[in-house]
Amino acid sequence: VKALSVFIVFTEEGDATAFKESLACLMPEVPEDAYVPIVALSPNTGWPKVGPASNQIIAAYKKWHGVAYMMDMEEGAPEYGLMVDSELLMFDNGGDDTRGAACSESGPWTQLYTRIRAQDISKAWPAARVSSTLTRYSFGMYDMSGKDYDKTLINENVAFANRKTSLKDCQTEGCKEVRRQVELCLFSWWTDVPWTNLEHLRKMFPYVAGHEPDSPKGAWRELTRGIKFTRFEHIGYQQWTVLNEGFHFRDVTNITGEAKWGSYMEDPQPGANLAELMPLWISGEALERVENKVLPPLSQSAPPLLIFHADKGRSRAGREQNREDWEVVVLDVMKKHGRKDWRKDNIK
Repeated sequence: VKALSVFIVFTEEGDATAFKESLACLMPEVPEDAYVPIVALSPNTGWPKVGPASNQIIAAYKKWHGVAYMMDMEEGAPEYGLMVDSELLMFDNGGDDTRGAACSESGPWTQLYTRIRAQDISKAWPAARVSSTLTRYSFGMYDMSGKDYDKTLINENVAFANRKTSLKDCQTEGCKEVRRQVELCLFSWWTDVPWTNLEHLRKMFPYVAGHEPDSPKGAWRELTRGIKFTRFEHIGYQQWTVLNEGFHFRDVTNITGEAKWGSYMEDPQPGANLAELMPLWISGEALERVENKVLPPLSQSAPPLLIFHADKGRSRAGREQNREDWEVVVLDVMKKHGRKDWRKDNIK
């Protein structure tokens, strides 16, 4: 692949080794150079203890660390880096194993860079309002509406992206736009592929770190070790571009309807016209609703290229069997290396 490289970030060397050996066993046809393994440098304060919220922060740190690795490639660095989770399938042929026309030399996948570049030029992040009535989160002693919970997440990212000034007192157009996002609870997380422009990050990282990178080799990865990243990390990047690069949030609630919680792309309301937005990706549950005619058909001229949250919605590409096979092989590899941290009762 000339225009696209895959980087997989691991917490430790043993995980990278286990993945490599398991992949060679289960899919020997995949060449070793199909992806670049990255073992993350640990945060300066150490890895957070495992827990629901801290797991999200660990994931955010690893994604940012992967992008920093790309930046350390210097002249070989890509223009854009995508920060995604592992539950991905190619949209082509509905995510099933048989490939269709999208992967041909003139197919939609050839437009990946062009479409990301167009989004960058538009300086618009699609977002929809989150409802205060459609769902509630229960936290035992109290509960919160989807709107209240998601506004908390938005504000956490404001604190990350706007560390040196008070958003309340700031009167720039960027500050006004971020305040609008907060006030309306415009949730922009994963409404489309979470791309980052590495030129933006060469300015953002020193800002949030409080200083420029020091060491010449691996400088950006080293810098990220001292940054306190927050969960739902792409919102923070979006807000930084709004504050510093002239971006804005495009309110698409009239197209998608209000979101129950989080992104309208994760759990869209009946009738949400995703085709009008021509997203680069779609969630597994949203695609199932398109297939069941709960949502209108997707664009044929500019279809999605990826399915995210492919662990949800209807089974595709032998999902359950693949998951079972991976569990068996990974546990065998772990046993071979004398590891006991992952077992059958916790590997899921």
